Amino acid sequence: MLIVSTTMFKKTTLLVLSCLLAASANARIDLDSVREASRSRDLVSLATISEQSIGDPLEMYPRYYYLTTQINQTDENDANSFINRYSPSPMAERFINDWLKELARRQSWAQYEALYSKLESPNTEQICNKQQAAINRGDYSQLANHKQLWFSGKAQPQACNTYFDTLFSKGVLNEQDAWARIRLALANNQPDLARQLASRVGSPEYLVPKPPVVIKQKKKKTITIETANINTVNSNAERWVNQIDLSTQAGRELWLFAVEKIGRNNPHQAARLISAQTSLKADDLAFAWQQLGLTAARKLTPEASAWLAKGHLEDLSPEDRAWGIRSALRIGDWQAVEQRINALPANEQQENSWRYWKARALLAQNKTAAANALWVSLSDQIDFYGLLAREELGAILSAPQPSYKANTEDIKAIQTIPAVRRALELNAQGWRTEANREWNWAMKGLSDQQLLAAAELAARNQMYDRSIFSAMRPTQIQDFSLRFPMPYRSSIEPAAKAHGLDPAWVFGLIRQESRFIADIRSSAGATGLMQLMPATATWVAKKMGMSDFTMSDMSDPEINPQMGSYYLAYWNERFGGNPVLATAGYNAGPGNAAKWRDDKEMEAAIYIETIPFTETRDYVKAVLTNATHYAHFFNGSPAQLMKRLPPVAGKATPVEESAQ
Repeated sequence: MLIVSTTMFKKTTLLVLSCLLAASANARIDLDSVREASRSRDLVSLATISEQSIGDPLEMYPRYYYLTTQINQTDENDANSFINRYSPSPMAERFINDWLKELARRQSWAQYEALYSKLESPNTEQICNKQQAAINRGDYSQLANHKQLWFSGKAQPQACNTYFDTLFSKGVLNEQDAWARIRLALANNQPDLARQLASRVGSPEYLVPKPPVVIKQKKKKTITIETANINTVNSNAERWVNQIDLSTQAGRELWLFAVEKIGRNNPHQAARLISAQTSLKADDLAFAWQQLGLTAARKLTPEASAWLAKGHLEDLSPEDRAWGIRSALRIGDWQAVEQRINALPANEQQENSWRYWKARALLAQNKTAAANALWVSLSDQIDFYGLLAREELGAILSAPQPSYKANTEDIKAIQTIPAVRRALELNAQGWRTEANREWNWAMKGLSDQQLLAAAELAARNQMYDRSIFSAMRPTQIQDFSLRFPMPYRSSIEPAAKAHGLDPAWVFGLIRQESRFIADIRSSAGATGLMQLMPATATWVAKKMGMSDFTMSDMSDPEINPQMGSYYLAYWNERFGGNPVLATAGYNAGPGNAAKWRDDKEMEAAIYIETIPFTETRDYVKAVLTNATHYAHFFNGSPAQLMKRLPPVAGKATPVEESAQ
């Protein structure tokens, strides 16, 4: 293949950037050809397309692919020219990230530091490379600024190795810090990482085990002699937990790892082991209880809150702190709920979820005035907790009144924004990811009025996901018809009603599933407005007698709502008409939705708050909140969120399994 040199490209392209070609400015770039040329490393075609694209709104795209396809040979001047010409833009930002990685590979540290200053939010790898650049020139003044990167239970980028080595050699980190990270790695079920870290603490055999001893006997029999170590404990913790010597730090960490492994499958056995342990210090036992409590909380084990109370709760992550609250909420320990919310950092206490649940805890303790004060502060919010707070106060969400409608001039002004022009063209060519990135970039810094004009423009171009994105951002004025749109109503509403479903619920689900992008396809293969997986779609098609069904039908906005509504109604019926369980089952599978119930009937809001899957927990809240807002557009649809939250029956109530 003919390779076009960077110098040659500069002569043919860069020198003519100042005199745009009129013919090129009117030609549309075929983006798929650009991508294909990049995949095949056809630099000649990329160079030609780049030259012909000068003056086009998307001219940066072929140029980006030309430079990054051969980034190992890209000239620094060409890279800087791209950055200077196209900044600020999503593609310039993307190229800066690519080029920083290349500069680090070349160890061009002076250039790296100069470009690093352009980053708004550097990632871990970039931070470590910046530290390496400073180390390279002998500057250790900022060495300790990012030492917290060490304290991670997951492997960090390889670029951090030099930085970490320097932190230890300069005494910023010590052996106890190494042990602390080993504990984090094991608590995060990362034994491979713990083995790698063991060299910093003398490579004890518990963490860097020798191979098992194999003894050959007569008659070709062999005996394998194993000992307790990180490998054997990882394979069978129950067998080895009582054979670990606790007199060394490595032994204590291995025992904690063994108990944690046991706790994932048998939390009560792990609790018995911790209770019976007399050789560990109080801090180690508190850590064991903490980890067991967190594991049990996510498994919805009733004892989780009590186990957590035996541990120390001050060094948890925000997500772990949340599970401390949820474990108390699950068993109705309102005093613990209030105490744990009060112990949160101030910024976390202000989250809508914890303000709502603190009010509930106060009410349960007959502190009605304080509870009402919190609900009043929440009642102007339109999310799940805001609606619940409003209804706790006895107020019902009224039908939204449009406060602003974009006019023609506003929309025309939005169309002149370069990133908006690029987004519209990218979307027209099916480059949805890139279109979304450009659109989101364009929304930065816009006024409420401009955002609603942008939302209207996106809706007119059937970019409903971007329309909703823009319509959700204003803080002072709103257009609820854009925030909760109803495209394809002529197919969605009849499909919902045909299967006995509330159309507002179906619209709320579609808004969350696909944002009304009819042909969208997830990475897992779910397709269309209601995002059915291939196996589910095939099963539904068979149930509905669709003998000529193909997966391409899932992108049809006429067919998809019929099949999705059938599936939702099927599980809604089997869950006794409970939309909370049906919605959870639609996202995470009906088996999970049934498993997350308590032994006895429980409040729906508590069931939702304690769903172990973060995605599903947020999904159920969003769908039912959406449905409440959509209710105003349909006669007979409940305009109160609480009416969509019937009590969740206990596990004693059977659920018919799917025939799939």
